[in-house]
Amino acid sequence: MAHKVMEVLAGLKKFQQDNPRKKYLVVNDDKCGKIREHQDKLHTGEFVDRLTEKAISDYAKDSRHKFYRKERAEIRQTVETFLTWNDGQFDPRLRNIYYPEPHFDIPIEEEWAKFDFVDAHGKQQTGQLAIKGTIDLVTLVNEETIEVVDWKSGRRLDWATGEEKTYEKMWGDPQLLLYFYAMSKMFPEFKYRIMSIFFYKDTEGKPDPVPYSFCFDESDEERFLEMLKNRVGEIKDNLSPKPVDPTRRDPKCKY
Repeated sequence: MAHKVMEVLAGLKKFQQDNPRKKYLVVNDDKCGKIREHQDKLHTGEFVDRLTEKAISDYAKDSRHKFYRKERAEIRQTVETFLTWNDGQFDPRLRNIYYPEPHFDIPIEEEWAKFDFVDAHGKQQTGQLAIKGTIDLVTLVNEETIEVVDWKSGRRLDWATGEEKTYEKMWGDPQLLLYFYAMSKMFPEFKYRIMSIFFYKDTEGKPDPVPYSFCFDESDEERFLEMLKNRVGEIKDNLSPKPVDPTRRDPKCKY
């Protein structure tokens, strides 16, 4: 819900950039529908409050969970932190928006990424491995540089192991490398690409969350492909995978 607020704000700012003479900003969102607001209201807390409540209500329609006052306040606080940290460093309304919430579906053009096998239903499956995903926000820093902003509403932990992700460990984080590789294919016109990840609940003993930024280069593209190749090889070579435990409702749940 907090991410949706940030996405809509980024979309409104992009509309403002592209249509500087229009007084009303418009975004047609896949979840919240048509959002139309006067440009003078974009930076007001009153508008952010209304937008946050709308995001909560629209998502709550598809949920059995009831969002009470305490939870709504926590979501609003998450949005407030994203917007106000370090005088608005990650506020999309204060950024030059290049692409809000881009989706990608990129084939891996490598020989080892081709697949040809018979599935469990006896059907032949052939194709090319692809990476798919969504990036929170791409902003323009200068003519040669873009920065990806990834907001995290959780802590800086590896959900599979429970261990804290250090700065050094994040250099090898598959998601960050995957995002960087995707950026290199989606936006090849930019020489420099910065990855910034903002863990909302990560304080490191300080009163505010601490973001982490990474500047990868072409060698990291090869590093990602090698990492992916090894992982695909492990899956292909595993002839006896562990059966799924039917008692586990969520594969991410360590309990």
